[in-house]
Formats: sequence, structure tokens, C-alpha cells
Amino acid sequence: MPWVDYVPTVLRPGILLTKAIYHFTMAIFETIFTERSPSSLFNLTLLRHKSFARLWIANGEAMTIQMPGPLDALLSTSRGVILDIGPGSGEILPRFNSAQISAMYGAEPAIDLHPGLLRNAEKNGLGGKYHALVCGGEPESLIPALHKSGILSSGSGGGEGVFDEICCIRVLCGVPRPRETIRGLYGLLKPGGRMVVCEHVVNPWRTPEGSVVGRLAQVVYTLLGWPFFMGGCELQRHTPEFLTEAAGKDGWASESFEYVEPTNAFPFYVGELRKRG
Repeated sequence: MPWVDYVPTVLRPGILLTKAIYHFTMAIFETIFTERSPSSLFNLTLLRHKSFARLWIANGEAMTIQMPGPLDALLSTSRGVILDIGPGSGEILPRFNSAQISAMYGAEPAIDLHPGLLRNAEKNGLGGKYHALVCGGEPESLIPALHKSGILSSGSGGGEGVFDEICCIRVLCGVPRPRETIRGLYGLLKPGGRMVVCEHVVNPWRTPEGSVVGRLAQVVYTLLGWPFFMGGCELQRHTPEFLTEAAGKDGWASESFEYVEPTNAFPFYVGELRKRG
């Protein structure tokens, strides 16, 4: 591939990173001058959540217009009781068929995104079925929230399979301790249940479909502060490996995945896994 064809690969993340830095700066100004709470700046986690919420509210819809690979087809077949990790403000909800869903739980730690999330749930026929949880996907955050919601029985440590499906759409890049988080999600999936995944991952540069330029771009943007300004998002996650490990020595009953735009700094890994029955 000629080097000029790599320019969009290198520049596109820079545009988003610039926007993220702008919203982080504006979140600081809002905290000091609008909320008049400068002491809140010492709560860096809250400040970063607020900053990322601003970024997502401004750009989330545009970033969700076209989703990679077979994701739309996968989500259109989702059914039963579903756990949606990191739904943001719910821009992905139109991809689901609400008639096939009996209940949906959205684990979203950025509470500033919840009003939009609930509006989108109502708009797309999920109003009475949707439960927004103020938590992340990591077990120490997710499990207590699921207990509080009532879907996990008292005394359950989180290994209770209660979901027909778990959706991870552009979220595993940002969860703390991804191996542990994905193992925890595996435990929450019913036997025979499905996990739908659409994640940007480390560039598969060692394979014929990957790209050294795309891999180097990931390193550069990481050094420029991508994880900090992008709500903990990591460009270099080995998510395919973590997903395989989560099922243990017996493995998943089936796995079906493809890389989308594997030469880019944002190569996506899209597909589904089925837990053994």
C-alpha cells in the first residue's frame, strides 16, 4: 500500500484526540466557573467521566451512524435477557429488535449519559424493559449493581448465569483489568448464551492482514495521552486473546469473528461467541 494511503489512518485518531482534550478542558472550566466546585477537580475519575460524557454527547451519534462489519446483523437477532456493557447514551439501541427482548440491563458508569440512554430506550420500544445501571463492566462494580437491580439472587458471587446475551460494543478497550472483567462476564452468561463483541484492538501487524504503520500509530497516540483523555480507552488491547481465555480449557462452543479495517489504527474485531450448553 502506498504511504499516502496511510495518512487517514494516522490523522483520524488525532482529530478525535483533539476533541477529547477540548472537552476535558471545558469540563474543568465548568467545574470551576459553572458549578463553583473547584475542590471536585481533585476527583480525577469523576472529572474524566464528565469529560468523556461531553465528548460522547457531542460525537456519539455521528460515530454510530455506520458500525463495522456484521454488527448490525448480529444485534438484530439479539433476544431474551440482555446485558449491554457501556451503552453510552444509547445510540446503538435502534440496532436491536425490541420485540425479541424481554429485559435489557445497561451498565454505564458515566451518569451524565443516563438521561440520553433512557430517552433512546423509550424511543426504540425498550422503555419498560430497560434498566440503566450506574456501574462499569468490572466485577466489583457490576455485580453489586446487578444484585441491587434484583436480577442476581442474594448470596450469588457473580458466577450465576442469568443473561441470554451479553453485548460488548466498543467498551472492552476501556475496562480495568480486562482479563478479569471478561471472565466475570462469561460467568454471567447462561449456558448456550451468546456474547456479541465489536471492539477495536491491537493492530494484528504480525499477520498478513495487519499493518506496521497502523501499529506504530497506536503507540504514538497512546504516548500522547489517548487513554487519559478518552475515558480509559486503550488502543493496544489484546481482546481476542482475553476472550478465548475466558472460557477456560473447554473453550467456547463456537466463535465467529472477523477483523474490519485491520491496517488502521482502529482495527475492529467483530463477531460472536457461544457458551457451551
